[in-house]
Amino acid sequence: MAELKDNKKALESQKKIYKSLRRILLTKPLSEITVSDIKAECNISRSTFYRNFNNVVDVLDVMLNYFYERYQREKVNHKNQLLFFFEYWYNHRDLIHIISHQNEALIKKCIKKYEKTEFDNYYLIDLKYSILTSLLSRWSESKKESPEQMENLTRDILNQKCIDLLLK
Repeated sequence: MAELKDNKKALESQKKIYKSLRRILLTKPLSEITVSDIKAECNISRSTFYRNFNNVVDVLDVMLNYFYERYQREKVNHKNQLLFFFEYWYNHRDLIHIISHQNEALIKKCIKKYEKTEFDNYYLIDLKYSILTSLLSRWSESKKESPEQMENLTRDILNQKCIDLLLK
């Protein structure tokens, strides 16, 4: 998998490619998007694309990694981590909406890939990511609830021990 570059010019190219992919995802399924589509959308060369990413899915994977790592860094500064979870993803709800319509399993895969866990029980890990992914996906469709309402709704649905498990 590729990763975000430290080089300013490369980082600008990566952002341009990512933004183009997001625009294309509004009208075309991920499985049908080609490097040529992205190349045409953001006016870059094929070599620029491949210098930064291995394939189209890699673009999304790298950016989800970026957003998820940023979330992990920022959440430690918040006492109410459940509320912060919804606030953070509310600020990126357009991304969640696009991805959840494309492939909910991709969100789950990316979240699982980047989080370190002390749990050995894979069923418990799958449960955690299934719940969080489902909540984000449904929320991105309804667009009605605020982060605070989602936090309250989730607390009403789950008991405190489950919430602690989800946010570890």
